[in-house]
Amino acid sequence: MRSDPRLGPREWPPDVSVAIVAHNNLSALPDTLQSLVEAGCPPERITLTDVASTDGTTDWLVREWPTIRLRRLHRNDGPSPGRNVGITEATSRFVLLMDADVRIQPGTLEPLHQAMVADAAIKVGSPIVVHAKRPDLIQYAGGAMHYICEAVNPWLDRPLVERGQEPHDIGAAPACALLLDREAAIEVGLFDERYFIGKEDGDFAHRIRMAGYKILEPPESLVLHNSRPRSAWLFYYQIRNRWHFILKNYQVRTIVCLVPMLLIYEPVQLVVLVAKGHGMTYLRAVGGLLAMLPALPRDRALANRIRVKADRDLLISAPMVVRDDLISSVIVRRGKTLYDTLLTAYWNFLKRTILAR
Repeated sequence: MRSDPRLGPREWPPDVSVAIVAHNNLSALPDTLQSLVEAGCPPERITLTDVASTDGTTDWLVREWPTIRLRRLHRNDGPSPGRNVGITEATSRFVLLMDADVRIQPGTLEPLHQAMVADAAIKVGSPIVVHAKRPDLIQYAGGAMHYICEAVNPWLDRPLVERGQEPHDIGAAPACALLLDREAAIEVGLFDERYFIGKEDGDFAHRIRMAGYKILEPPESLVLHNSRPRSAWLFYYQIRNRWHFILKNYQVRTIVCLVPMLLIYEPVQLVVLVAKGHGMTYLRAVGGLLAMLPALPRDRALANRIRVKADRDLLISAPMVVRDDLISSVIVRRGKTLYDTLLTAYWNFLKRTILAR
């Protein structure tokens, strides 16, 4: 490990610890840790949970960063178990949760921390996420959850300079880098460890907002993420977890109201997946969802216990994020645009009528 001059002049808040989750990230991890100490974080404030890595992460960390606290999980169940270890075992009020392929900037933490200290309703601080290879382009900002339970990411691949200098109260945030109020994260049930990956961060953020808390995105806070296209094997989890998210978190009245749009969305999604050779994945995801249903009463009991805000105040309708390989043809893209318009008209109707206060 290089010497302490890396720590620089910044003072790290004493009530903030760091929890990093790593799985075979040894190629990126040195830069991640370097970015933290350059931002002023003492290594002894960092906990790294290694999720069944096979690339020598553990040996390297013990050798190069002996003062970092190391936890090792011997089975890869996705990032959520490691995130929950970092949150629950922290002793500080705030936890900076990070993936191992993210780099913070020297000024990333301060606006998040100051805002959360000043306003007790803010329980999550979310930096703007930019592409590490193109830091002038946004990967995640201004996120929200569509009522059909898909991500809304209006700033994807748009210039950072166009984002503006206003802080935003956002509806969803990626878990690659978040400043969390530890007690609030535990109160809403932490990350759902059954999700493996896909909707797990949206589910957590949704429960934070369901409990009446806010997620703040300050314009000064940036992180660089080693972004890469997601693989097709994730379709299973995205399909299964999306349906479980709806059944777990949505109010019964909302689910009933969504049936007409779901009767359009689900067949269209299935047709697109079949056309791309992933039809069996959809059927497997349905089977996976059925296996999760016995625990649904318990899941809904948590949602009902923490709920302060209704679905109409949590969900929106806006153009959804869809993988480029699924909408590669002009006809499909035009169809998506028409469908987005239909979804918005229907949601506006529901909010004025059945879901009105």
